[in-house]
Amino acid sequence: MALYSNTGTLTVAPIFDFAQSLAFTRGFSPTYDEQVVTATALTKANMLDGRCIAFRVEDAGSTEAPQARYTLFSEEPLDDASQQQMSQQISFFLSLQDDLKPFYAIAQRDDHFAPVLRRLHGLRQVKFLTLCEIACWSVLVQHRAMPIARKMKRALLERYGGSITVEGHTYQAFPTFAQLASVSAAEFADTINNERSAQYLYEVVQSLSRLDEHFLRTAPYEEAAAALRAIKGIGPWSTNFILLRGLGRMERLAADMKPLQDAYKKIYPPEVTLDQLQQYYGQYIGYWSFYLRNA
Repeated sequence: MALYSNTGTLTVAPIFDFAQSLAFTRGFSPTYDEQVVTATALTKANMLDGRCIAFRVEDAGSTEAPQARYTLFSEEPLDDASQQQMSQQISFFLSLQDDLKPFYAIAQRDDHFAPVLRRLHGLRQVKFLTLCEIACWSVLVQHRAMPIARKMKRALLERYGGSITVEGHTYQAFPTFAQLASVSAAEFADTINNERSAQYLYEVVQSLSRLDEHFLRTAPYEEAAAALRAIKGIGPWSTNFILLRGLGRMERLAADMKPLQDAYKKIYPPEVTLDQLQQYYGQYIGYWSFYLRNA
């Protein structure tokens, strides 16, 4: 089937190295088989207004003067509004508007962290593509081995998501809240073969379907966190995970996360505490933790 295509460019705040984003995405376990990552491009699919649309992003600038180019693939023509919505989602997904200069200015004065900064120079956070995807994943991965959680996620993708074939490769897009809102807890259980997680999935989908994502992105952190914690199936860990890795809320740190504790102990001496680092990095503590864990 012949596809329609739209192209455009995305402005990118400095400092940016798309190769770092590609390397991160290539090794990111929750989505590793849901996109194609080459040396220069990322191709993935997304649901928009009931349609599955694939997008390809390629570098179009330099580390200090960055720009990105995108191509959209669709089975029906896209109007200007849909193209704009997709371009905004791609930009948010790849954190293209995150200005790293203030974070780098602080981090370069941290002698323990400076080698990490040099190694990952230009890395931006690559988020989960949608709030629905990270919310469901936060349920599936709780107290569960990664391969089993991925199998459950794959079952949701195949039963409820969309697909589109581009250049011989079929890309699957995670379903939206609108697609999942009518699914019962029993049907979720039949899909993922786990009644407890299915009940939590149902609660999370129903609650977040009614919660404004813009509020979660922009409200004072404690208000956004309280709204998430009020949802059955979302605890303290999931709240921080969703705010940080799904919504780009970098201003807080979940210091009790074991992977972060392990990474922190590898490069800092005992006399440097996480509380001290939280104060030092301030609103950029989320980027500090993202770099630290990826190092």
